[in-house]
Amino acid sequence: MVFKLNILFMRYKSVLRGVVAMILLVMVSSFTFDTPAMRYTPVGSWEYSVPGVQAGYESGTMTIAEDGKEYKITMQLNEYFKVDAENVVYKKKDISFTIYVETEEILVSGSFDGDEFKGSISYSEGDFTITAMRALK
Repeated sequence: MVFKLNILFMRYKSVLRGVVAMILLVMVSSFTFDTPAMRYTPVGSWEYSVPGVQAGYESGTMTIAEDGKEYKITMQLNEYFKVDAENVVYKKKDISFTIYVETEEILVSGSFDGDEFKGSISYSEGDFTITAMRALK
């Protein structure tokens, strides 16, 4: 009987060591193999709306592309008029740039929040709110 208890106790110790080793392995791996943070990118096509501006320019498409470390923006203001942005500055989900429409300088700035963009445009007729949603791919 004593012999059987010793064998049972030895098996119990082996199983216990295995379980403790597995728990330690899981704990260590959960701390060391953290997934890297994804860098946000505004690259894509954005459908925008600017209520209150001159008729024909209230909505359109803003296309953002990355060229090395710089961003290129093209604004499709209506079906006939497309313009490339100048002085594009993007930093930490904030962007600003300038476009020229009919010799008018328009300053655009705003922030990205996931698939949404909110900002403002400024030109001689005043300040207006611009909003945009990322177009589905």
